Amino acid sequence: MATVFTGSSPTQAAGGHDSQIDHNQTIHWFVNAAFLQEIKDSNPHLWHEVHRLRTLCEPESLDLDKPQTSLREFIDCLDGLRDLIALQFALEESYGLISANSATALSTAAQQSIAEQNEAEQERQQMVRNVTDQHRKLYLQLIDLVELAEELQYRGCEAHGLRTLVQSAERFSADLTAHERLEAELIRLHDSRARTGSTHD
Repeated sequence: MATVFTGSSPTQAAGGHDSQIDHNQTIHWFVNAAFLQEIKDSNPHLWHEVHRLRTLCEPESLDLDKPQTSLREFIDCLDGLRDLIALQFALEESYGLISANSATALSTAAQQSIAEQNEAEQERQQMVRNVTDQHRKLYLQLIDLVELAEELQYRGCEAHGLRTLVQSAERFSADLTAHERLEAELIRLHDSRARTGSTHD
């Protein structure tokens, strides 16, 4: 059975773009940097499939004379990647990026020191919101890729169609790389904060 990523909000389905925005702004986020990094390190199959997708996009990997052959490789890779990404994002938002409802957030904020409520903390909160927004966008982007590949398979794939799929896959790969860099920076900031003490922000 395929894993479906629906996002951290109980009211947000994978197909909904706008309903999350206002709700997401009211959430207080807690970052467990150690768990977040462990989740990433514990899913080598995901990174193997990401590397496989990038390899499939390389010119020397494409068979433009027999595009259906390359297309079958893309479909197999994208189907697996969709399930792996869904699981990865769900785990990250369950154990690494933990959201509190508004009442809990207010209670927590009231217990925090003034130093913890400063501009740096607000920036960290915005970083987490950006990360979780990107989770949804990347997942939907991947779903679109899967549908494009299946459509090409259904109506017959020619060289032009394969090139279109490759361009879309490369955009997804670049967006995923940028996302991973943002998460790495988030982990670094919270890991540094935990070591030095939040009152030093």
